[in-house]
Amino acid sequence: MPDSQAAVCPQPAGAASVASSESMSRIHPDDVPGLTGLRFLAAFSVMIAHAFAVFLQGHDTPGSVAYWATQASGFGMTLFFVLSGFVIHYNYATLVTAGGPRGIAGYLWARFARLYPLFLLTLLGYILISRKHYEFWTGHPEPFQSVLQALPYFLFSVQSWLYRPIGDTTLIYAIGGSSSLTWSISTEWFFYFLYPLAAWLILRSRAPRLTIVLVLAWCALWIAITTGLYDRAPDINAWAVARYGPIAEMREPQDAFAASDSYVRWLLYFSPYLRMGEFVLGSLVAQLYVQLRSRKPGGWENALGTAAFLAAAASMIAITYWMYAPDVGMNIFRKMYMNFGLAPSAALLVFCAARYRNVFSRLLTTRPMLVLGDASYSIYLLHYVVLMIATKLIGAAVHGAIFNTVALILSTIATLVVSILLYTYYESPARKGLRRLWRDKRPPVVMAKI
Repeated sequence: MPDSQAAVCPQPAGAASVASSESMSRIHPDDVPGLTGLRFLAAFSVMIAHAFAVFLQGHDTPGSVAYWATQASGFGMTLFFVLSGFVIHYNYATLVTAGGPRGIAGYLWARFARLYPLFLLTLLGYILISRKHYEFWTGHPEPFQSVLQALPYFLFSVQSWLYRPIGDTTLIYAIGGSSSLTWSISTEWFFYFLYPLAAWLILRSRAPRLTIVLVLAWCALWIAITTGLYDRAPDINAWAVARYGPIAEMREPQDAFAASDSYVRWLLYFSPYLRMGEFVLGSLVAQLYVQLRSRKPGGWENALGTAAFLAAAASMIAITYWMYAPDVGMNIFRKMYMNFGLAPSAALLVFCAARYRNVFSRLLTTRPMLVLGDASYSIYLLHYVVLMIATKLIGAAVHGAIFNTVALILSTIATLVVSILLYTYYESPARKGLRRLWRDKRPPVVMAKI
């Protein structure tokens, strides 16, 4: 979701506090275009998982193509969060640590300009197409009260920060109309406020070997935390039911998928307190990448990097199988299926895509991948609206698998086209306009060149 293609320019200590908005995200001299391609893969994974769940429901028996496609959203969300940590650290580390309070304010304004224009537009759309809004205008205003109760949390992007029952559902689902997708934006904002402290700590690691040790130690710590909480899920569930009532209960086994409104699912999947592991891991990997930038990879390292990229991709497939395959018993990866299970593989994938040049990096940097990567935020927020419109147009009649597959393909194409247009004519201009507002408040300066 964050920009992964921002060009950046070195600054001496203290210069960040007087940088213009055009340089508020500029710390390094080169783009990392491969990450933009990965952003599209992350958004596409979420979109295709939801599309299969909508159009091929009933054909998703365990082991089928539809079944495995619906599991792709887990990969997509983890890749989003790891990418976010990488890109934020790569772009803003100097600004938030050397720029003082004004540097941090500039960083937060840049993130506001990136996320809020499209977020507010789609939130309005979600409200307008929600069933509760329709019922309000047809003489049943009571369900719309939950929308009004939840709206302040959504407007301040804190809806994933706390668990709160509202009406017959919970806060994340209270507005309806696909607004639950914005949980990840709320979680991202928690990361953004956390990041200045995280950056100060991460920058203390000045040697690549130490950073590698920190990456491994962080993975070990977060595996212990997430698996430990999973093992204690029955106790957590009992406490939550006593505290919040039956709505908080896990109504399905843990090794299936916890009920959407359950406290355990909120804690392990939606809440930023568990998902921050992926973000911090991405930031640590970015630190390693920056430390190694001056050492251009030779032929042997590039070959090993290509092999590592393939190994990371293969491990994601294998781990996804161990997480969701019905014929696989309980294992460490299944205990992390709602959060950190794919994070180490995603981090290796991101690092290799950024550092090494090979056939895969060239594919990720083709013009179509870059265009779709730029539009990935629009794809993420818009795709479920397109799916819902498509199902309304199709109607409630039962159709065969071929008809539904064609509908899935056409809906996917429509989502991509509309998302590119929305990015080009609304999202990008709105972001640039908001960033100019920040620049216009500051005196012009000449940036130092190193």
